[in-house]
Amino acid sequence: MVNEEKIKSLYKDGMVNLDSIFDQELLRDLVVAKDNIFKEYPYGQDDRLNKKNKADFVRPGSYMIWDIIEKKPIFSKILENKNIKEIATRVLGQDYTVASFYIRKTPKINEKLNPHIDYQGGLSFSILLDEINHEEGETFFYKKSHKLPPPPFINIDSSKYVPSSITGNVGDTFFWFPDCWHGRNMNMKEKETTILMCHLGNSNHPSADGTGRKVNYSNKKESKNLDKRNKFLDKIFEFFGRSSNNFFTHFIYCLIYFKFDRLSKSAIHQKTIFTRHKYGDSEVDDFSVTKYLQSANYLKVFLISSKTFIKKLLGKKLISILKR
Repeated sequence: MVNEEKIKSLYKDGMVNLDSIFDQELLRDLVVAKDNIFKEYPYGQDDRLNKKNKADFVRPGSYMIWDIIEKKPIFSKILENKNIKEIATRVLGQDYTVASFYIRKTPKINEKLNPHIDYQGGLSFSILLDEINHEEGETFFYKKSHKLPPPPFINIDSSKYVPSSITGNVGDTFFWFPDCWHGRNMNMKEKETTILMCHLGNSNHPSADGTGRKVNYSNKKESKNLDKRNKFLDKIFEFFGRSSNNFFTHFIYCLIYFKFDRLSKSAIHQKTIFTRHKYGDSEVDDFSVTKYLQSANYLKVFLISSKTFIKKLLGKKLISILKR
């Protein structure tokens, strides 16, 4: 059973380190499987799942392998781990969805993947498949950032925002919220480092990986009593939950989820997309509107929002013509 303080830390900080939760024999098998995959796919796959034959990047600074369970069934053992199942069920409920399951290798590169967020109301975990130290291509997070505006809309270089790198030994496992600011550090060493990443959602989250390919790792059952669902709630959370690049939708999502208890409780009960269970403690689940608004850089909010509006107004076709 997972220590309750670990669950509490996940909800308070947006991330938690579980150290190693796998036996050594399985870890050895996973590392061998990882090494064999990258012998066959030294530069990973493109978004159409084709083998890449040159050292350019589909994702910034990393080589990606998307369909690892089909290639090496040993990786399915990860999803059977009791600790992973316990945390996923606690946060997302029964019949949670595996939306993406892949490994990422980072060679020597002096650029980092800038901080960003993914979607609201989900859960992710990362497993180190190599020993990884600071500035070896490790993922980093900003604790408690899942209750603040997305990184483009704040002064992230301020001294009050300090990233935490996930470094450690093979098998160390980190759970985190995908709406927590995160990125990938540069790799200043000759050693290539590899990490496994999995993104999860509740039973109504789409089962699709980063390529758009449907994955089949979930024991997901068809939702029952669809006629009794509050479809208005579904539309609200689906619209505002995809809010990584919009200050206003992100803020409204936080207000609805954290402050409108009756709405959020109903949405969580019917497993509306982009919702996760709350911890259940008022202190842990608290959301400060004042802190959120004070964190924003309103010049950035204006400039980014204006640029986004103009792009939507002009449309993709006209923008592509203007760029020629």
